[in-house]
Amino acid sequence: MQLNRNISYTYSWRYTALISVILSAFIIAILILLQPFDTYQYNSHYKTVKLLGYSLVIATPILLFHALENYWFLKDNKRWRLSKEIITISTVFITISVFAYMYNSYVINSTPISWQGAINWSLSFGLPFAPLFIPMWIYLRFRFSKVTITPESNDTETLITIKGNNNDEQVQFVWSEFVMAKSQSNYIDIFLFTKQGTIQKHVLRSTLSGLVDQLPMATQVHRSFLVNTDYITTLHGNTRKGSVVLSSISTEIPVSPKHFTALKNHLQSRP
Repeated sequence: MQLNRNISYTYSWRYTALISVILSAFIIAILILLQPFDTYQYNSHYKTVKLLGYSLVIATPILLFHALENYWFLKDNKRWRLSKEIITISTVFITISVFAYMYNSYVINSTPISWQGAINWSLSFGLPFAPLFIPMWIYLRFRFSKVTITPESNDTETLITIKGNNNDEQVQFVWSEFVMAKSQSNYIDIFLFTKQGTIQKHVLRSTLSGLVDQLPMATQVHRSFLVNTDYITTLHGNTRKGSVVLSSISTEIPVSPKHFTALKNHLQSRP
């Protein structure tokens, strides 16, 4: 499933803090300069200062949840999946909306809080900001994210069974035989190095994300390619345009910008 595919992740506290500052400044600028939702009718000697307080409302949940994100990331062997990204963004945005309602009630308007008030606030103020806030947040998280390659310890002689979507469709091999896999629409090509010293290709009806779930020790270097890093002989190019050469494979395998640095660090640190 696409929800289980691995994506890059912003592990750094420094970058997460920077993201929270950028998002806070963005929303504060809208509140102070554009004054939406009749903000211009709010009169107070400390109006600007109080509006600046919304920056804490935004930054605090982002930073608090980052500790939980990092725990989740490390627990899954430094893998970050699309499903986790969706859950995190949804949960933190809802938390920000709740914090904003409480701040508005206690500090801005000095009114008591209630469940109905929270619901009305979310519908009237929280949701209208979502199309502005969430896309920018997603972009910043992607912009400052990195891919981490931490291959799991493998028993090279344990038999692995990969199942396709069709009935009785499967391929069996040991990890040391796996060279790479290539995704082509709804099919994947699995390339194995046989004992005879030749490359054998197997075709299964499946997706690359489905293969990742069954073969977590493989390394994704591109949205369409999984490889066994033991077979990499050369890494070419840079983060803009990179590729790897695998032994016994005639064509070079593209490496996406997000994976290039992580793959380079991994290859430099391996024995």
